[in-house]
Amino acid sequence: MMPFTDNSLILAATESVGTVRDFQFATPAWLWVLIPLAGLLFLRRRRGTATAVQHPGIKLIAEHLPTPSVLAGFVGPIAATLAAACVIIALAEPQWKVTHKEPVASGIDIMIACDLSGSMAEKDMRIKGQVVDRLTSAKYVINEFIDNRPNDRMGLVAFAGKPKLCSPLTMDHAILRHKIDSFYLAEVNLFGQLIKPGFIIEDGTAIGSAIASAATRLNERKETKSKILILVTDGINNRGEISPIDAATSAADLGIRIYTIAIGSDKRLSKHIAQEDAIDEKTLKEIAKLTGGRYYRAGSSQGLADAFSVIDKLEKTDSEPRTFVVYDALFYWPMGAACVLLLIALTANLTFPKPAP
Repeated sequence: MMPFTDNSLILAATESVGTVRDFQFATPAWLWVLIPLAGLLFLRRRRGTATAVQHPGIKLIAEHLPTPSVLAGFVGPIAATLAAACVIIALAEPQWKVTHKEPVASGIDIMIACDLSGSMAEKDMRIKGQVVDRLTSAKYVINEFIDNRPNDRMGLVAFAGKPKLCSPLTMDHAILRHKIDSFYLAEVNLFGQLIKPGFIIEDGTAIGSAIASAATRLNERKETKSKILILVTDGINNRGEISPIDAATSAADLGIRIYTIAIGSDKRLSKHIAQEDAIDEKTLKEIAKLTGGRYYRAGSSQGLADAFSVIDKLEKTDSEPRTFVVYDALFYWPMGAACVLLLIALTANLTFPKPAP
């Protein structure tokens, strides 16, 4: 019989949507012994030949003797037989077979840098027909992108006047979604006065610093096959100690591809008046070109979703899930039942007198 081990901690760690539990016997051949055991119980209940000689005066004496109980002769053998059956079942080793499939990292590490500057409060996007600000649209699309890539390590950087690491590279995407949902912008009154600071207190757009911060995290894992940075912004770099081009050049030397996404509607009156557009498309295009990535202009929520969809298709790799099998032994249950039944049989035989032969 396999030794009993407590697998409760292992099971607790592996229980998930990809976990399947099956009941089985490790040594089911022992169950065949139940058939002759049931036959012995059946034969015991058959009436045999009479071996007693009845004395003529026994009837006179029987009236003054205690009436023997048949309980011991009925309950005892049945309980003992059931106890033997439980022992046989325990020898067959009942167990739960818990199969857990764990996804393997795809070999692609992705950092997402999201702009949280004040201009992200501009309400020029739509989600399911409802007008929303740029940050709300970005949060919605980024969460969908994360859900579609369960086998990738992902990290998160938020930036405004300076970058803030919200999550290092991780396979726990629930943490990423929680961090993204917690993003908020500063609140101002009608006169432009600050009421409540945003998730990042320093306002502005430090694109170069955001790239440098994300690239540093991506560079920590030397063995990664592919390193990706997705930069979502709606502004022009106006903060930070490193320029976007210098940061992109350093990222390219580290083998990091940067996909830049300019979010927000194009408010230029004409193609000749570039000053009206608050997005530095030229720099974002140069960043993508230097690193071997691509530039996307997302003038709507659908355009933003399309950009992430293209990136999702470009950065794909096959990964096979690993399978773990844990066996949770259950033999102690029938063994416990056998002990209880034996106790019942012994109690019945010792407490109640046996009937006369």
